Parts: sequence; structure tokens; C-alpha cells
Amino acid sequence: MGNFGKHTPFLLTACNHNDKEKNSFTLYSISDKLHFEFDKPFLHKKLFIGSQHGWLTVLDHHCEPTLLNPLTGESISLPSITTLPKVRPHHSVNGNIVSYFCRTNYRPESPFLDYTFDEYSAKEVTFKKVLVSSNPSISSSNFFAAALVGDVSRLMIAKPGEGRWNLLQEEEWYMDIMFCQDGKLICLTNEGAIHEIELKDDDFLITEMAAPFVEDNSDFNMYLALDSVGRILVIYRTYKFITRPETSQVEVFRLIGSNGEKSKWERINSLDGQAIFVGTNALISLRKQDINGEIKADTIYFTDEWWDLATDDEECNWPRDICAYDLMSNSIKPCCPDEHRQCSWPLPVWIHLPNHS
Repeated sequence: MGNFGKHTPFLLTACNHNDKEKNSFTLYSISDKLHFEFDKPFLHKKLFIGSQHGWLTVLDHHCEPTLLNPLTGESISLPSITTLPKVRPHHSVNGNIVSYFCRTNYRPESPFLDYTFDEYSAKEVTFKKVLVSSNPSISSSNFFAAALVGDVSRLMIAKPGEGRWNLLQEEEWYMDIMFCQDGKLICLTNEGAIHEIELKDDDFLITEMAAPFVEDNSDFNMYLALDSVGRILVIYRTYKFITRPETSQVEVFRLIGSNGEKSKWERINSLDGQAIFVGTNALISLRKQDINGEIKADTIYFTDEWWDLATDDEECNWPRDICAYDLMSNSIKPCCPDEHRQCSWPLPVWIHLPNHS
């Protein structure tokens, strides 16, 4: 469970420095404080919404999701945005897609909202994070895909070979998802409940492992992680808003037991030497013996997932909230140079490249 290994992750950012026409990218290594600038045309005008097994999940300018190898350019298509429940394409007279209609329950007098994909403004209906159940390099088609979709992060599942997205738990708002080695999907709701989903070709079995425990659900984000022996962690990240969103507090909770109402959470102040990297990426964890260079033990490394910073020109000058939280000292500080935090487009992401370091 998780990407354990000797090779440390990189921070992938665009070198646009607020210039969306510039197309080069940077891989920054926290371990040795070095960066490598490169240009891959197949990454141009792509939005990063995930990374896993050395692959990126990207959206093109039509908000269509694809798995993409950032080193080779190999790609694997995922089911179209038009297969999402309640989303329908709006075509021009010449047949081109110009926007998407989305059926909503919030405005009975006008049940269909029209979202354009200019500057990815369709974020209210499109993908926020996509993960797969197994390594695409081993099998390019025999995997489940899980996605968080829209502002309220509905959970969608795509079965192998089915070619469409299925909505699970329509009323639930999920904050994060994580695949286990046994193929089961762990999901975290905005109230802190943990759901385990067993994915089958003909059905989905959902079990509540932990009841909700979050009361104040404003100005925060939550992430799933694992401790050194595989127990579930929830990382609670609180923001302050002055001129920009900035991480102000981090708390880490460990799940004791997995029997719904009988399970409980305990706050922890140590990761037993682990370093954890969270964001739109799949969980990346380094064991104490695999940590090297400038990476710190008992530390959580965050990227920034604020869509508005990527799409609103008035906010593009804000440095991104890419930071590290040290559990032992209870301190938060930036974890990369300012020039990498200043890049506004696309969203930054941690990426693990175990075979290319």
C-alpha cells in the first residue's frame, strides 16, 4: 500500500512564471535541491490531476482524462467526460464541442447549467483527481479507475473495458481516495468517515470502516495516508486566508480498529521516521531507511491544489502553497525555491519515477 521505494519523488511544475504561453517544465528534487528543465510537446496545455506508478493523469482542453507517461509520451485513454452522469456535450453548428451541459438539483427553475472549458472553467463538473488500481505499465487496460468529480467531489468508478464512469454514493462528498495492494479502494468523506469499497466486475461492496469525526468542515483539506505498518492515517490541513490561501495548521490522526462505530481516532506526533508526499498524486511514502539528502523524517510534503490560482488571472501572482510540515517541531515552511512556487499553470504535482532516477 503506497509507493515505498528507494527513489524519491520529484515536484513537477511548469516553468511559465505566470506566462501560460511558455511550455517548458521542471522536475525539482527536494533530496538534493536540484532541478531539471525539459520540454515535452505532449504535455503542453495539459492540466495535471494525478500521478501514480510514474504516470500522470491529465486533462486536455476539452477536459478529457488521459494517463500519460511524462518521459515517453505513451498515453492510455480513460472514459470520456461525456460518460459522466448528468454531463452532456454542447455542439456548435459544425459539430465541435463548445461546452458541457450539467444537470443540477440546486436550481429547479433552470436544471441545466452550461459550462465552457475555456481555461478549464468546467471545474465544477469535471475531474479533480483520478487514480487507477494497478500499474498501467504492466497492463494498459485491466484496471479500475476511480475519480473525484466536481466541486463536491462525487466518487466515480470506471470498470475495465466498460468505457464509462459509474456514480457511487451520490450524496457523499469525498476528500481523498487511495487504492490498496489488494485492489480495494479506501475513501475519505468531508466529515472524516472512512469507506472501503471492494471493486468487482459486476458490483461494488461498500463498508464503513470509521464513522465521521470532523465537525468544522470549512477552510481545510484532508488526505489519506498510511503509517509504517499499514494503518490508515488522515492528514488534516487547515488554511488561513489573508492575501492567498496558506497552510496554517496540520494535524495527523491514526485509525484504531476498522469496525465502523467501534473504531476510533488518535492524534499522533510522529510518523516513525516516514516522509509522506500528498496532493493530487497517489500516496507516496518513504520509509525511514529510504530517506536521503534534504528530505526530512517525520515530515509531510504538500503541493497546492487551488484551481483558482491556475485559472484566475488576478490570483496568478500568488506563490503556490507548496510546503512541508515537521511533526516533531510542529512547524510549517516552504519546501522548494520561490521560482518553483511561483509557477501558476498547470497545477503542481508530486511524481514518483522509480525507474528513471
